This record gives sequence, C-alpha cells and structure tokens, in this order.
Amino acid sequence: MKYPHPRMLVYIAMADAYALAVEYVDPKAFPDLFHQASLFQEYLSHPVLHQEPGIYSDDTEMSVANAQVLIEYQAPFTPLMFANAYVRQFRLGGQRKGYARHFQAFLEKTQSGQEFLNMINSHSDKNGAAMRSVPLGVLPSVKSVLNASAMQVLLTHATPAGIFSAQCVALMSHFALYEDASFSRLHEYLMAHLPEQEKWIQKMQEPWSGPVINRKDHGGEGVGINTVHAVYHLLVRGHSLMDIMKTLILFGGDTDSVAAIAWGIASVRMKQERLPSFLETYLEPGNPGVGKDYLQLIGTKLMAKYAFCTV
Repeated sequence: MKYPHPRMLVYIAMADAYALAVEYVDPKAFPDLFHQASLFQEYLSHPVLHQEPGIYSDDTEMSVANAQVLIEYQAPFTPLMFANAYVRQFRLGGQRKGYARHFQAFLEKTQSGQEFLNMINSHSDKNGAAMRSVPLGVLPSVKSVLNASAMQVLLTHATPAGIFSAQCVALMSHFALYEDASFSRLHEYLMAHLPEQEKWIQKMQEPWSGPVINRKDHGGEGVGINTVHAVYHLLVRGHSLMDIMKTLILFGGDTDSVAAIAWGIASVRMKQERLPSFLETYLEPGNPGVGKDYLQLIGTKLMAKYAFCTV
C-alpha cells in the first residue's frame, strides 16, 4: 500500500456529519441554512431531522462495520460476517437515526446477523452498499476488492446498479491507496477492471450537475449510479477537500453519502490539507464511545493489517 490512511474513517465521519445538515434539503426553502453551510464555521442541524450538530449517519456507521469485518476475519468473507457487524454496530452506536425509514425499523427489531439475513429485502438499487464500501479499498488486490464488495452487496443491494456502485467505490478507494497515478486516470482504471460496465463508466466522464437523487422518472439513473457519478466528478475535478465539499453541497440531494465517499477516498491523497478545527473537535458530540478516537483506532487497526500485505 503506497498511501496508508489510518484516519480514513475520521474523514468519512466529518464529511458525513457536515453534509448531513443539507441532505435532500431544498435550498430555496432554507436559504439561510445553505448560507451557513457555505461558511464552514460549525456543524449544523438538519431542518427536518433535527439531529444534534456533528452527529454522523449510517454512511459512517456501516463503513465502520465493514472495516470491522476486514479487521476481524480473513477472506473469503461471508454474508453472515457482514450481517453480524451491521447489527452490532447499530446497537453500539445507540440505534442512531438517519437510516432509510424501513431499514431503520428493520434494524431496530433485528437481534442477530442470522435474523438479518433471514428477513432482509436484498434487492435495492440505491446507494446503501456504495456508501459503506470505501474501507474495502484496503484489500491487497483488485480481485479481493471486487469479491468483498460484491459479497457485502448481496445482503442489501443485489441488483446490477447496487453491485456496480459498490464495486466502483471500492475500486476508486483501492486506486487512491495503492496507485501512484492521479485521479485523472480513474476512468481507464475502472474500465480495465470493470469492462462489462462500460456504459456506466463512460457516462461518468460527463460532468455531474444538479441534485444526487433518483432520476429514473426523467430517463436517468437511480441514486446509486448517480452517487458514484457525482463522486467520480468530485475526485477528478476537485482541487481540495474543501473544494469538494463546497461543490457537493451545491449539487444537493444525498449530500452526506456523496461527501462521506468522496472525502474517504480523496483524503488518502489530500490528508495534509488544513481543515477547520471544529470538524474534528465537535464530531459525534455526547457519544465518545464511537467518536473521533474510536474511529481513528479502527482505522489504525485496518491499515496495520493490510498496509504491508502482499497479493
């Protein structure tokens, strides 16, 4: 691994928590909120969810769960390993709000990984599997990355769009960690390793604009594909982490998922950037058991296990 990044989960969480305040919010309805978000002075609260500012969401929590699987087990990974991790992490975090409504209710009544597997509807084409796939990039080979990302997809997003979006995120993360080339080479890297998905990968070269939402009703793609398209745009065109955050807030839609993925990957190469101190100081307030120090500990264990692995 050329660019080990023990603080990967901290960056995912900071981006998630900051962008959560404007997730699916109409800027015309809440102009003051978007003005405050553009200043980067403090964490803000979502006008509908009313979460405590600085709290991260399911994007981070499930990324941590995936990281835990990679730390605790050896490949090949199984659906039960991931299911157990999702249930355990949800309870460790205090059953945090912010998951999709039906999935939130499902997790609240699920007692074990086996029960998760027995009861889950696994055919979503949204971005839930993609949003948790950044840590999978640490695995030492492209084959292992694709296998692990496909395995965790089977639990919740076993659709062509769900599989592609998760594998695309994991591959972009692997590229950032293991390759010397700049993000401008991502297109050819993805084409080399996912040639059967040429249609989607070629489409991603077009600049992204507008909210990251489900556009199927308008002849477009679902939010899973659109999320990775927006992330690709930000990685290839973004000049800094702050530039990436400003741009994705202007995009709108599922801002926290896009932010968590984009910062998780981009920070591998941009970790020296000075960020506003509040992002780390006030991350996950009132819940230190799963806060900054915990996230850094998990990230350190993850990198320690795989940083010197050979294929």
